[in-house]
Amino acid sequence: MSEWKSQVTARDMSSVRVSRRAFAGGVAGVAAAAILGKRAFAAFNGSRPYKIGFVAPLTGPVAPEGSSMQRGFNLGLEAVNAAGGIAGHKVEVVTQDTQAVPAVVGTVVKKFIQEENVDMIIGTITGDEEEVASKLCAASGVPVLFPEAGFWYTFCNSTTVEMGENSFDLNAPLVPFMADKFGKKFLLIGSDFSFPHAYLGVAKTYMKQAGVTVLDEIYAPLGTADWSATIAKIKSAKPDVIYSGVVGGDAIGFVKQAQSLGLLPGAHLTGVNLQPEFYPAMGDAVDGQYACVRYSEDIKTAANDRFKADYKKKYGEGPIPLVATTAYYSLDFAKAAVEKAGTYDKKAVFNAFKGLEAKTILSDKPIRIDPTTMNPSYPMYITQIQKGGLYKIVKDVGFVKNDLKCES
Repeated sequence: MSEWKSQVTARDMSSVRVSRRAFAGGVAGVAAAAILGKRAFAAFNGSRPYKIGFVAPLTGPVAPEGSSMQRGFNLGLEAVNAAGGIAGHKVEVVTQDTQAVPAVVGTVVKKFIQEENVDMIIGTITGDEEEVASKLCAASGVPVLFPEAGFWYTFCNSTTVEMGENSFDLNAPLVPFMADKFGKKFLLIGSDFSFPHAYLGVAKTYMKQAGVTVLDEIYAPLGTADWSATIAKIKSAKPDVIYSGVVGGDAIGFVKQAQSLGLLPGAHLTGVNLQPEFYPAMGDAVDGQYACVRYSEDIKTAANDRFKADYKKKYGEGPIPLVATTAYYSLDFAKAAVEKAGTYDKKAVFNAFKGLEAKTILSDKPIRIDPTTMNPSYPMYITQIQKGGLYKIVKDVGFVKNDLKCES
């Protein structure tokens, strides 16, 4: 498999050093999924049920992503508990909506730590939520796992594990693929808040390496209802590739209007605009387009087959959201860390995540958490979107070498 090497340095990214996103069965298989390299887990019986606090924006502008995360988490919880739980006890969970409001996140996380006495926090979507949760968990020594994607820096001096794929993973394989296939005139578009600026900032570094010419860079205010002027501007520029950092409900609105105004499906659109969670609302407007993802229903593993069957039985047909898959197997990593530590002690459990390996739905080989960045190394894929929402793998690009660094 190919290895893409990032040349991004801290100095290169200084202009976008902002928080990432400011707004926004597999019972038997899952039971066997958590492994630790060639070593068996430390065998111990916990003195009580292990308790996790799940926090997510279940209402508000990013509710579709928050609800998708909750679906995957709940399915993983059912599987882990049916297979014996963690340390011989079924896992207990407390859940609360954050509305994607940092102040609400702070209140909820404090409550979970101080009143509910949780052992671990899992969840949140936006960068501002993550900043608040990370600081509070670090101060209390509580491990916190973030399943959302797009990280381009690590949370230093914290108890954070970044479970989602990072912005290097998402951009490094995609930029040269699109440039080689469709041409080197790119137009960039994004929602006007921190994550799209950071995501496209990483992408521009790879564009420079690939000899891409950026025709224009357009940012639209969050909550934009009328995209007609932007679409007319894109048509006039005649780019080979539209590289998008438009997210949330805006991603859907942009695509639907681009279709109605004749830009799509003919133009070559790519980027985070094409996440599977948005597909049901975008439909045939994006059929045939290409995206870079960590997970596809096209992955051929027995564990993925079981997961797909369980997920669709519980939640119905349609593409499985990426964040749902990460939340699902985050519980495998949580189980692996606790049982490796051989204790519920929070510091010991967080340290157990360093270099931890677990078997997931993604591969027959274990996925490893880098002990420095605290981010898993994922095999990535270029996919083409098929009618009905299958993200069909057209190129296995392997593991992406990234330059994730501590954000002080």
